[in-house]
This record gives sequence, C-alpha cells and structure tokens, in this order.
Amino acid sequence: MNAESSLLRSTGTTSSDMRAIWAGKLLVVYLTVTGALLLLGHARVAAFDIAVHFAVLTFIAATVAVTALPATLRLWAPLLVLLFLYAEIPRLIQAAGHTGQYDDAVMGWELAVFHAQPALRWAAVWPSRALSELLHASYLSYYVIIVAVPLALYLTGRRAEFDEAMFVLMLTFVVCFTGYVVFPVSGPRYLWPSPAGTTAGPFRATAIWLLEARSSRGTAFPSSHVAVSVTQSILAVRYFGARGLPILIATIGLALGAIYGGFHYAIDVVAGLVVGMAVCTVGLRMTAMLRARPQANANAPT
Repeated sequence: MNAESSLLRSTGTTSSDMRAIWAGKLLVVYLTVTGALLLLGHARVAAFDIAVHFAVLTFIAATVAVTALPATLRLWAPLLVLLFLYAEIPRLIQAAGHTGQYDDAVMGWELAVFHAQPALRWAAVWPSRALSELLHASYLSYYVIIVAVPLALYLTGRRAEFDEAMFVLMLTFVVCFTGYVVFPVSGPRYLWPSPAGTTAGPFRATAIWLLEARSSRGTAFPSSHVAVSVTQSILAVRYFGARGLPILIATIGLALGAIYGGFHYAIDVVAGLVVGMAVCTVGLRMTAMLRARPQANANAPT
C-alpha cells in the first residue's frame, strides 16, 4: 500500500479519483442494462446501433477503470456522451417492444388537472411576439444550464463539489431516460400544429430547428429540460448562493416556454419539476453516503 492510500485510509478522505468516477460508474450501470435490452430486442434494432452502444459503454468503462487516461477526459466523459444517450432513446423504445406511445394517457391527466390543454391554448390566449421570444430564449438557455454549474465549479477548482454535481446531473438524466424507455410519450408538437398565437422570431425559429434536428420522439414525460434545470438550479444556489439565482430564473422561463411553445404538455413540466427536486435530494444524499464510507471503514475495528 502506498503512502497516499495509507493517508486516505487513516483520514477517511475519499480520493479525487474515486469521486471522479461516481458519474462514470452510474453510466456504466445504465449502459449495461440498456445494452442487455438492445440484445434482447435485437430483431427490432440495427446491428450497427447495438455495436455503437457497446463502443460507448467500453469508452465510459475505460474512463472509470483506466487511471492513466487524462484527468480532464475522465471528469467530462459523462457529458461527452450525453447527446448519444439521448439520441438512442428511440432505439431503446423499439427494443423494448413498444408499438405505440402513451400520449392519450398523459392528455387525460392533463385534462383532469388543468381542465384544458395549456400547450395548445396558452399562446392563443396570450399572443405576443415579445412574450414568445422571451420564453423561447429561456427554453434555449437549457443548453447553457446543463454545463453552467459543473463548468463554474471546475474553473474555480472546487473539485469535490464538481464531482458531486456531475453525479447528481447524470443521475437526473438516467432517471428521465429510463422513464422514457418504460413509458414513451411523443409530446404535443408531434400531434398538433404549432399553437395559434406563437409568432415567428429568431429564438422560436432556433428552438424549432434544434428540436427538428436533435429531438428524440418518446421523450416528453417527464420533461428532462425541466428536471435537469431544476436540479441545476438547486445546485447553483447550493454552491454559489445568490449568484446562482440566474439559473433559477432561467429555469422558470424555460418551464413556461416549454408549454407556451407547444413543446410539452403542462403535466410534463410538473412531472419534470417533481423529478428534478426528488432526484437532486436523493443524489446529494447518495454522494454524502459515498463520502462517509471511507470514514466508516477507517473507524471499523480490525
């Protein structure tokens, strides 16, 4: 045993290398389970897609196990594969054998809760170019929100908090992605025309372009945009206090924009809020337990 590991055992401190692989280990589990699903449903999925999946699994497993890899790669690998994880969800839905999606059930919940379809009606009731552009700009802020907290922590050298934030972030994605495979929902934009009252503007046009180019059908409920943004809002305030409030403000606008733009049912947004709060709470408790484990081992009788 080297001097560093002896010091870690005696002090009960978790090494930065161990913290760095929390998110990676989580993705290894997710990719292993979804890989098994692809193999079971291989008749419904192209062999190339299955091969790419296992290539990504191998890459993430390497970043967990091979300490000789650059530290920056190990730290950021979970986010590097995020677009792939999202893009392959329709193939996982196919492998699971779903023959349809569950929009009818979600629309029924929507009517039961709101007695209307806000994603279809809100823009028609409040037609406003200024409001439309503001809410669509907020919706687009999601792509900044995803990386804002980890990047700020990384750049300020707050390594332990970076590892914690990355784990909670990826846990939120994994929970949402798993829900999509089990209960796929297309969302209103696949079923209805653009809401009456929405006006063409650069922010709305950009949002539509991104969704048409990158959206994966079946990923509406719960809204991962909202779930992830809620998680990041909690973490931003946790780590940065009042300086984290812009993330919270952007999240509120994003949630409203998801409905106003007709991208999500209102119930998707509510579900995303609940998932984000719950997963963040659970994720922070899990990281606290992981940190405490070496201390418990150090204090155990030998």
